[in-house]
Amino acid sequence: MKTFLPKLRTTILVPLLLLFTIIAGYSPTQAFAAPSEETHTPSKLEKQVHEWVSRLAKHSPFKAWQTADPQIEALGPGTHSWLVLFTKEGKDIGYMVVHAVTEGTFQLGEYGVGPYSLFSQQRLKQSLIDSGLVSSDQYKRINTVKHYIHPFAAAWEVTIGNEVFWLDAKTAEQLPLDSVTWKKLFAEEKQVTIGSSIGASIADSKFNKLFDAYDRLPWLTKEAPFPAKDAKKIQSRLNNKQPLRYVTEPFGDAMLYAVPVIGYQRWSNGRIDLAIDMEGTRFISLESLLSKGLFYR
Repeated sequence: MKTFLPKLRTTILVPLLLLFTIIAGYSPTQAFAAPSEETHTPSKLEKQVHEWVSRLAKHSPFKAWQTADPQIEALGPGTHSWLVLFTKEGKDIGYMVVHAVTEGTFQLGEYGVGPYSLFSQQRLKQSLIDSGLVSSDQYKRINTVKHYIHPFAAAWEVTIGNEVFWLDAKTAEQLPLDSVTWKKLFAEEKQVTIGSSIGASIADSKFNKLFDAYDRLPWLTKEAPFPAKDAKKIQSRLNNKQPLRYVTEPFGDAMLYAVPVIGYQRWSNGRIDLAIDMEGTRFISLESLLSKGLFYR
């Protein structure tokens, strides 16, 4: 059964359409076309992130970043830093930490690749469920706060009901911490802002196979630390595919991190970032690592 538009409504509609097109300056086709996307002017931070991405994406660990969707968010209370998460087809593929510096520019902090980014919601959820702290439904009702002082003092503060838990920002492993201990440990410590200068590019890199950092325990057997202050010695050791471990205790005797160093990247400005395996690959500046721990063969 056909329906017809009443003559009165048609009579009114046509003049209105003509009036609209005259006022708007569009043809009827243009007037009812889908609106175009609003023009977005990139911020200074977004432009800087894009520059670093363009330089890193020339190298194999980061090639997927060329077509990734970067999401920038503030990194924790009291910081002048941002977390940039790279996703592709809905999955994490990498991240970078960006710090603001006094002269109004930015420095690239740590960065990494792998299925679990720094402060990965997916990794956090899985850890909390696996440990029996929440169910899948309860996860939606938790409160989380990011804390970042340096790469090994990076943690989730998670409130579940009346209880508060602290978990590592990269592995989502539960930490022997509480708010009082965190403030006591880091109240006087300034956030690390070591990073590459604008315009620097990757000059050299080396990546080795993964190994178990705990197959030897040189930090327990009183073995002398590796002389890592000499960057050339580190590069030589990694170039020769010899194992190197990094050990740090950011929370005192309560917890020790021992991670394998599996490579490095040297920037054109002289900065060296070491690649460590930790739920994916993290790239952290040698200078930052030296200030917080020791290296062992």
